[in-house]
Amino acid sequence: MTLITRHSFIRMTKLTDVRGRMDYISNPKRQEHLYAVWGTAKPEYWEYLSRQAQFEFWRSNQKTGKCIEARELIIALPESLQSKDPEKLLQLFAATFRMEYGVDCVAALHHNKAMTNYHIHLIFADREPLEKTEVRYASRNMFYDENGRHVRTKKEILDAEGQVRPGCRILAKGEIYDVKWFSGRKEIFKSKEFLPEVKRRFTDLINSCVEREEDRVQVFNPEGPYLPTKKIGKNNPLAEEIRRDNELRQEWNRTVDQVLIAGGSQEEVAAFKKEEVVDQVAETVRKEGRKPELFADLLRRAISILKEFLAILMKSEEKTETTREPQTKAKGQTAQSKRVEKKEAVEAAELRLMKIRPIHEKLCRINRKLYALQNQQKILQKALDGMPRSLFNRKDRKVLQERIEGIGRQIETCRTQLEFIPTQYGFGSVSAAEAEYRSAKKQLDQIRNEQDNRDGKIPSGNNERPSVLEELRKNRRDTDRVRYERKTMREEAAL
Repeated sequence: MTLITRHSFIRMTKLTDVRGRMDYISNPKRQEHLYAVWGTAKPEYWEYLSRQAQFEFWRSNQKTGKCIEARELIIALPESLQSKDPEKLLQLFAATFRMEYGVDCVAALHHNKAMTNYHIHLIFADREPLEKTEVRYASRNMFYDENGRHVRTKKEILDAEGQVRPGCRILAKGEIYDVKWFSGRKEIFKSKEFLPEVKRRFTDLINSCVEREEDRVQVFNPEGPYLPTKKIGKNNPLAEEIRRDNELRQEWNRTVDQVLIAGGSQEEVAAFKKEEVVDQVAETVRKEGRKPELFADLLRRAISILKEFLAILMKSEEKTETTREPQTKAKGQTAQSKRVEKKEAVEAAELRLMKIRPIHEKLCRINRKLYALQNQQKILQKALDGMPRSLFNRKDRKVLQERIEGIGRQIETCRTQLEFIPTQYGFGSVSAAEAEYRSAKKQLDQIRNEQDNRDGKIPSGNNERPSVLEELRKNRRDTDRVRYERKTMREEAAL
C-alpha cells in the first residue's frame, strides 16, 4: 500500500466585517464554484453580534487596532470528497463545530477558480448569546470627551467658543448607552491552544470521511525537525519572495531526511532547529522587524551546519548489525512456559526488525549515492566558478556546466527515490520509516539486555553518541566571534 504524507491545511483569521464576509462566501454572484451554504443562526444574529462588538470597541477607547466581530476557519479538503453530498458534508463540519464549542456558525463549500482547491469557509461567533438581552438607556444626556471617557457636565466637552469639540459626543436621554445580546468573548478562542486543537479535530473528521488511505491527512508537527512551506495565494505581491523562501525550506527538509538516514536523531535536529532557526528568527523579528533576507541568511547558516553534521555522519564508520540466534535456554529458569515466552518475545522483535531493515538499507544506499553526487557537484561548481570567463575557456566552461547539470538531474532522481521508497512500503515519509527502524532495533536490544541480565551476563550498554551537532554549533559561533573581533580590530587600526 502506498501512503503519501499529506498535511492538513486549516487557517484562522479574525473578521472586522462579519456581514460583508458572510455575503462574500455565500453569494453565488461572487463565487464561481459555490456548492453549499449552511448556518446555525438567522441573519439578524450576525447583525447584533457586529453591533455589540463595535459598541464595545468604541467604549474601550482603543487608539490602535481594529474591531474583531467574529472569526473564520478555512479548511482544505481532499479532492476525493467531491464524491460526497456537498450539503451533508458541509453540515457535518459546521454541526460538529457547533456541538463542540457551543457557538453559532455559518459555512460555505467552495472550489477555487482553477478548480484545484476544494475547501470550506466556516465563520463562527466567538461569543454565546444571552438568554435575556441586557439593554441600558440613558436617563439623562450623557457626555463623552475625545477619548471616549464619560464626563459629568457638558462644559467639559466645549471649546472656548462654546461649541462641542471635535471627537466629543453627546448621547441624548432615552438612547441606548449599553446593550448586550451576547456574553464576553470565550477565552478558548483567544488562547494559543485553540487552533492546534481544532486542527486535530477537523483532521480526524476529514480522515473519517475519506475512503482511500492515500487521501488521509495529518497535522504538521511544528516541534519536529522539519519546516513547513508556505502557501502562495493568487495575486500575491510576495509570490516570488515566498517561492524563494520555500526553496530554502525544502532544502532544509531534504537535508534533514539525509541526516536521519545517516544516523542522526529527530530529537537532536528538532532541538537544533528550534534554537538556530525558530528562536533566532523570533529574536531577529523582535529587534529588526520582519526582514525576509535576514531569515534567509539564518536558514542558510543553519543548513550549512546541518550539512557539516551530515558529512561527519557519512564519514563515520558504518555500524554493522549482527543478528544473534534467539536464546532458548535461560540460566536459572525451570518453567517451560517462561522459556517459550522469552523465545516468542525475541522472535517477534527480530521479525519486526527484519521487516524494516531492507527499507533502511535501501535508504542508506540511495543516501550514500546522493551524498557522493552532491560532493561531486560541489567540486565541479567550484572549478567552474574559478575558471576565467574568456573566449579560450568557453568550451571548457560549457563541458563543466553540462556535467554539473547532468549530476543535478541524478541528484533529483535520488531525492525522488528517497521520497518514494518509504511510501512503497506503507510509510508516509523518510522520518516515519527511520523512526520504525530505530524503534524496532531498540526493542530488540532491550529484550536481549534483559535476557543477559537474567543470565548473569554483562549487557551491551546503550552508549549514546555525544552531540556532534552541538559541537558544530559551538565551533561555528566561536569562528563567527573570532571573525567579528578581527574585523573590529582592523577597523580600529584603520582609524
